[in-house]
Amino acid sequence: MLHTLEWEYTPDYELLGVSSAVGCHRLAWSMNRAFGWRLSCDQDVVMGQGKKEDTLHPSMRHVDEEAGIACTLILNRLPGGMLAKGAAGLDFLVMVNHHELAAHEVIATLRELPEVAFVTALDPEECGAMEPLTVFD
Repeated sequence: MLHTLEWEYTPDYELLGVSSAVGCHRLAWSMNRAFGWRLSCDQDVVMGQGKKEDTLHPSMRHVDEEAGIACTLILNRLPGGMLAKGAAGLDFLVMVNHHELAAHEVIATLRELPEVAFVTALDPEECGAMEPLTVFD
């Protein structure tokens, strides 16, 4: 008899999509100033692109276990493909797990940054980013 194991994964982070005309390092620098974080280079996120070559999406991460903060900035759009296909118009994804700031407070602060043109909350499953982002669990 064949059994199927079903597992429902609930992410412990809020996923935000950001549009910006600046690069990763400039946006990370601005976010570090605004939030007091120390985003620094972390692992690349590998995303399969079907028949095309897999894409490597660079990330920058800040973790402060004592304060209960884990924030990750990931490049969403590359010439070879998207990380979150349901958020193709957004340049970056931001994973926020913050025990002191609510997602709407993070969004409000990001909207004030001159480097940010647009920011919105995303559903990780609907936009197709949940599986590749499990590398940060």
